[in-house]
Amino acid sequence: MAFDDAFRLRSWSLDGTRSADITDYLKSLTWSGSYTDCARQMTADILPDALCELGGAVRLYRDTDMLFSGRIFERGRDSSQQFLSPVAYDRGIYLKRNKVYLAVRKQTPEAIARQLCRQYGVSVGTLAATGVALSRNFLGSSIYQVIQTMYTLAADQTGKKYQVRFTGDLLNVIVKEKTADTLRLIPGNNLLRCSSTDSIADMINSVAVYNDDYKRIATYKSAEGYAALYGLMEEAIKATKGEDAGKTAKQLLEDNGIKTTITAECIGNVKLITGNTVVVHEPVTGTDGLFWILSDSHTKQNGIYQAKLTLDFRNLMDEQEAGSVPTT
Repeated sequence: MAFDDAFRLRSWSLDGTRSADITDYLKSLTWSGSYTDCARQMTADILPDALCELGGAVRLYRDTDMLFSGRIFERGRDSSQQFLSPVAYDRGIYLKRNKVYLAVRKQTPEAIARQLCRQYGVSVGTLAATGVALSRNFLGSSIYQVIQTMYTLAADQTGKKYQVRFTGDLLNVIVKEKTADTLRLIPGNNLLRCSSTDSIADMINSVAVYNDDYKRIATYKSAEGYAALYGLMEEAIKATKGEDAGKTAKQLLEDNGIKTTITAECIGNVKLITGNTVVVHEPVTGTDGLFWILSDSHTKQNGIYQAKLTLDFRNLMDEQEAGSVPTT
């Protein structure tokens, strides 16, 4: 079956000795990612005669651009179907599946990321430079948690947002910002459908701070007066030495107000990936302005290439808090 001349999928055997272009064996193909997950995923329906071994490498190209490079971690087959259903992850999966004990002393996130990648055989592309020296103890944290925690702590000082992602086989840590890759999504052109949902289901509109003696020492309320409008929904946190409880409380309130979820379905474009931005003009839902892509799912089936995006007007970062502050 002809799939698409622009998209090509190549696979390798587990031992790496055999390789084949399996594009013509494909029925459908989806690759996706999220800002809270450093490993992008690829799924497919593929004829059983294709080279598709568990643990084998796969690479997806569009023309000469490599869109995905990873390994098959699952391979299913249903008796009612005539297709294999492999699930592959890019090399971000190894950042999640390898854990370390590590004492960091006055080192930058970029230095630690490079050190761990060298130790675990991960190829490095570009690592965002922060210049922020940090100290922290990590006890059984994944490599991703270490790297993302270090960048999360640095973000408090630099004011920037960072994201870990792979381009081909190379690990990159990018600064999340508007770039030349920002596309416009317009109804009647490339925007097929847009929906918007507002929710207070996960709202936090009050934060109570307690000390070691279980005594409430401070209370922070949302500036918008959400407790009076929607009822009290309070989070309780403990004041920890060396950390700013007030700052933590205010961040909780800021991150957990009215949540607006925007979903856009559009004609596929390889620039529409998590961490990038789009400009949307959609009058029915009132979605208008610059938005950040929180997750993306690209599907190629029956000659049609489409993308589904989750958007937010906020520039969000996967904030990790693994490890602890050294006491000595």
